[in-house]
Amino acid sequence: MKLPWDKQYLKISFHVIFTLLVIFGMALIIQNIIPISVSLGLLISKLFSLLSPFFIGVVIAYLLDPLVELYQKNLVEPLYFKYSNKKPISKKEDTRTISTLLTYITVISVILLVGLLFSSSIGNNKSFKNVNNLVDSIRAYTQSFNNMVYNIQQKLDSIGFLQEIEEAIQEFSGKLGSLVQSITGKLIDGITKAGNQVVNFAMSMVIAFYLLKDKAGFISLTNRLFNIILPERILKSAEHLWRDVDHVLSGYIRGQLTDSFIMGILIGISVAIIGIDFPIIIGIIAGIANIIPYFGPIIGMIPAALMGLISDNPMKALYAVITLLILQQIDGAIIAPKIVGESVDVHPVAIVVALAVGGSLFGILGMLLAVPTAAFLKLLLVRYMDSKSNA
Repeated sequence: MKLPWDKQYLKISFHVIFTLLVIFGMALIIQNIIPISVSLGLLISKLFSLLSPFFIGVVIAYLLDPLVELYQKNLVEPLYFKYSNKKPISKKEDTRTISTLLTYITVISVILLVGLLFSSSIGNNKSFKNVNNLVDSIRAYTQSFNNMVYNIQQKLDSIGFLQEIEEAIQEFSGKLGSLVQSITGKLIDGITKAGNQVVNFAMSMVIAFYLLKDKAGFISLTNRLFNIILPERILKSAEHLWRDVDHVLSGYIRGQLTDSFIMGILIGISVAIIGIDFPIIIGIIAGIANIIPYFGPIIGMIPAALMGLISDNPMKALYAVITLLILQQIDGAIIAPKIVGESVDVHPVAIVVALAVGGSLFGILGMLLAVPTAAFLKLLLVRYMDSKSNA
């Protein structure tokens, strides 16, 4: 028997089946959306963790590139071109390598100098001169306390009083042992993570060295890759976008780091003149905190004020606060505008809002990146408004 086939019914049946399959597939995706998103998030997190040395190396290379350029153009190239008979191309490569080495020597020397000053500031302070005696005293007091507890235990045993609370003491000892074991495990875990971070940072420094040394080659390779995978219109837009990003980042991050370095030195010298202990440490903390606008200077005042309060003359705390306020006014009116320039021209209200949002979402890192992010978003908005008004 031959079944009657109708093309119209066949088409409708096909659409119905296809629609049911799509609905079924969407239902499966929605049902498994949370496990899929969690797995995807773990995969992305693992990928970023594995590639973190490369990303950090790119950031380090970006920050150190102006110093490499400075050495190359003003020191290495004039001397190298004068006394070398090599071809221009090899000269350019050699000068880039030498400039990168000089930059690394400079950065490592500064880090070692800061560490040396930090340790000498602690070691020369009168509160830390007798550290060995302090440790011996703690050990002696601990042993004396243990002996006292043992003697009390023996006396209570002799009169039979300790039998009633022996279980409570054993329970307390067990909890104390578990607590010590937990703290020890966390300490070992922290040391392991710190070791991993040191290894990752060392790898990042090596990656940054080669990125700086072979900058021209990497830029050429990147341009060729983008020319292959991106259309010309999108590529030009991406180039303009990168110029804007570089303008904001170079104007803010590098300038802000330089400004913080200068302010750290000025604050350390000022605190030392006032006579507050640990001026180098206070200067380092204040300089790092100064990277964060508005809130950073307040954070930087806290160590100076606290050390002034516990000094021989509590009025030093007031002197320190007044001095740091004056320095911050000088920084805001003279130093920062000269160094950072007008590249980050964002209204103070927008900066405060950006700092609040960045701090609430990502903590200290969010506050550090809040201002350049706000400046970049403002730049994009201005570019968009200009394009619409000119259209």
